[in-house]
Amino acid sequence: MRGLLNPKWLFLLNSLPLAVLLLLLGGEFSVIQSLLPAESRLMWRWLTGALLTLAALPAGYAAWCLWRRQPLHRLYGLLMLLLSVGFMFVYFSSMVGKLFPPAVPRWMVGSETSLYAFTFLMPTAVHALLVLVVYSVPPDRPARALPSFGLALAVPLVFFLGGQLLSLLPGGFWDLLESALPNRYHNWVAAAMAALAMVAGPLTFLFFLARGLFIVVSQRAGGWQQHELIWKILIAGVLPLLGLAVNSGLLFGKYSSDGQGIFGDFSSPWFYGLAALNCLLLCLPTPAGRWPRLGLLAARSALLAYTLYFFVVFLPWLPLSVLAIILIGTGFLMLAPTLLFVVHLHQLSEDLAGLRGLFARPVLTAAVVGGLLVLPLGLTATYLHYRGTLHEALAYVYAPDYARRYQLDAAALGSTLQMVQYHKTRNRDLLGSGQPYLSRYFTWLVLDNLTLAEDKLSRLQQIFADAPPPADYDRPASTDGLAAVMGARPLHPRLTRLDHRSRYDARQAAWVSWVDLEVMGTNGASQEYATEFSLPPGCWVQDYYLDIEGRREHGILAEKKAAAWVFAQIQNENRDPGILHYLAGRRLGLRVFPVAPGQVRRTGIRFVHQEPVQLSFDGRPVRLGDSLQHPAPAETATPNREVVYLSRAAKQALPRLQRRPYYHFLLDASAGQQTHRADMIRAVQTQLQQPLAAPPRFTLVNAYARTLPAGADWQQALRAAPAEGGCYAAGAIRQLLTQQQLRPADTYPVLVLVSTATGRPVLDTDFADLAAAYPESPAYYVLTPAGLEARSLAEKSEQAWVEASAPGAPAPVRAWPAAARPRAYLPDDAQPAVVLAQPHVTFPVDAPKTWASGLLLAGYDQELALHPAQAEATRLAAIQASFESGVMTPLTSYLSLENEAQKAALRRKQAEVLQANAALDAGEDTPPSAVPIDGGATLLLAAGGALALRQLRRRGPARKQGV
Repeated sequence: MRGLLNPKWLFLLNSLPLAVLLLLLGGEFSVIQSLLPAESRLMWRWLTGALLTLAALPAGYAAWCLWRRQPLHRLYGLLMLLLSVGFMFVYFSSMVGKLFPPAVPRWMVGSETSLYAFTFLMPTAVHALLVLVVYSVPPDRPARALPSFGLALAVPLVFFLGGQLLSLLPGGFWDLLESALPNRYHNWVAAAMAALAMVAGPLTFLFFLARGLFIVVSQRAGGWQQHELIWKILIAGVLPLLGLAVNSGLLFGKYSSDGQGIFGDFSSPWFYGLAALNCLLLCLPTPAGRWPRLGLLAARSALLAYTLYFFVVFLPWLPLSVLAIILIGTGFLMLAPTLLFVVHLHQLSEDLAGLRGLFARPVLTAAVVGGLLVLPLGLTATYLHYRGTLHEALAYVYAPDYARRYQLDAAALGSTLQMVQYHKTRNRDLLGSGQPYLSRYFTWLVLDNLTLAEDKLSRLQQIFADAPPPADYDRPASTDGLAAVMGARPLHPRLTRLDHRSRYDARQAAWVSWVDLEVMGTNGASQEYATEFSLPPGCWVQDYYLDIEGRREHGILAEKKAAAWVFAQIQNENRDPGILHYLAGRRLGLRVFPVAPGQVRRTGIRFVHQEPVQLSFDGRPVRLGDSLQHPAPAETATPNREVVYLSRAAKQALPRLQRRPYYHFLLDASAGQQTHRADMIRAVQTQLQQPLAAPPRFTLVNAYARTLPAGADWQQALRAAPAEGGCYAAGAIRQLLTQQQLRPADTYPVLVLVSTATGRPVLDTDFADLAAAYPESPAYYVLTPAGLEARSLAEKSEQAWVEASAPGAPAPVRAWPAAARPRAYLPDDAQPAVVLAQPHVTFPVDAPKTWASGLLLAGYDQELALHPAQAEATRLAAIQASFESGVMTPLTSYLSLENEAQKAALRRKQAEVLQANAALDAGEDTPPSAVPIDGGATLLLAAGGALALRQLRRRGPARKQGV
């Protein structure tokens, strides 16, 4: 331990942690600064100055010591200990409330932010304490360890007896205090007692405990030499294993309903196995040969990472050890990592001293450093494997390459999803939940600091493991309609006024129209106004506003997932957000929150369109533009003719023809339907007795889709198909629709999903993004014992569609550009059309704010649906083009925010989302009912002593008032 007097330690244990602390706090301040009052801003300046001073002074002193080639002085230990601990006490007792006032929402900074100072200053304080310990033990004469251990044990005993004596005072301690001292001194006495309980007591306890242990291991005092093996077994084996068992609830029961321990979840068998192995390595006698001794050094160095991990995890809890020992019978186990760390370091020091004459210094350094890297590199390699497995599965489901044949390792994916679920649900705080630090590392490395929503986790498990859908898979329909029929007054805000105005912009050759909405709150509490509307082809949203507290706040065009996450957080605080976003296909959603009873909220949307359009809001139609004033051109294309817009008249002028339909059966070959394949064969044979115009086709569907060649023996293929995974019908449908769109033919498929009543096909909510692939009809069918049940690809694909026409019913289409060799088939309706004329879309460096930019982005939407793997490479360019042009796309949303802090939080979350895998999520799809306070156990326990003193002080006045 005398090596701790080396000045180089100050750069690692002081300068580096404080630099990280300044960066973390600086990032939080940049978000919340606009919400801070003058007093808080002044406190932030004081905090910055104090941290810079705490970092600069030791760094300068370390440089001076290195220049003078002298060790750290004992005065450094004393002064730095007083400064760091005093700063932490003042920080928690006086500064935190001003740095993060109630005006700052917790979701902007997180509850762990207030713990940063404690976490990153503890290494400095502990090092300073150990410097004092080293100087307190004379190196030239033996010292006794027993008095130090006795004084350490006396500290909690004195506190316990003192508390008991104070409770026995007549009238209570605070009554006696009030009678003896004026009121103005009471706060000083309370602060002094808190400092004594939370600072002086724990420091005294830790000092004498560390001193006694240092004497024992360094001078082999007392019975250490005679009973060294017993002490090592106790410190390296019994205490760690007992602590893990107590924390995990194996002894004395569990401490929480979710199975987490007091200090985190260390229930994995790996923690117990490594603890036992570490004890074994530390207890092994020194081998005779030099190479076995070097191997033992490397092995002990490898397990030092395990010891160091728990030392760092429990480091912030050390000042609370006295309180924990008094309140919790097993609180002394908190000290086990510290004791083990000292013993482990001393053992490595002895090993190095014995090997210096046998090996060169670089060899010994390589053995120690290489050993230290074994566990971190192994953990990193494991997490990288999880990342690769997860991203491959996400690519297959959300950005597939239809030209590639996938075969994923289902077992590896299953364990990966279990780890994602584990860290996802338990990663709530920096300390005290999940696996401290490891869960954060997993989230950073595997999930890019984002998450995987529950519906996506469930979806992957259904696809690759044939897992059942979640319990709320079939959600009940809303009861609002029933309440209205029964005469109850609606509780949700209603649209009270709808205005519109249009002007023709010759610069972009398009109409610019505003639709202004007024909504009023109804009876009851504040509610959200939510509505949906659809856009015709060629009509884009280019601006949005919401009136907030008398001012008009234009929306920020942001990445869709980041915008939804920020909206959900603000909504939980009853503030004033508004969001406009795509739902599916050309269907948009508008949400405004809150709308109080009787309150009128105003919002508006700007549309750009080349032709007059008719929209509908809550059943109120509105027509925008005038074709008589400025008739639309027949055809408009992007500069490179990547995307073509056909007006209504131009589309109606295209050749009209009718294609031949054929059945395309999707046969459920999942693991759960293996015993029902004969029933499915009979059902298909029965349906084929009513043939369509063209011969049928067949695709086997389990976790993957395999389309059989024309004329193949589909019955034998189904019987021989491997029963693996679930029935990923959505992937099969998308693959078939994509092929239909990319290879237009004079026939078209009538999709029929064949499963049984026990089948669990995995379907998308809709396939509206592939609407161009089914111009005849959005209908597809499920083969049931009663016959074919129609459903819609356009929306609610899992529900029956009673309005659907019969399979293969005549449905004319339009051939573009000609009937001879058409490149696309378009629905024969009165709407215009947007056609992707080339496989890929190229975005300009700066997308202009014009209608033509919207046309290019609409083409990219089709490219993303048809070539998801290739289009993923240009996703960021498409989002940037949306930002520059102001045209909202399915990848972006308009969000109106109340203040600059919310906008800064949006920018920070958006940066995280844009750097991560596109399939990952900023949060759950459904907004939480409340923003959880994610932990803060350390802060709560640290404040416990102060709260207890405050409560004791209140007891005297309460008794006088008869409470």
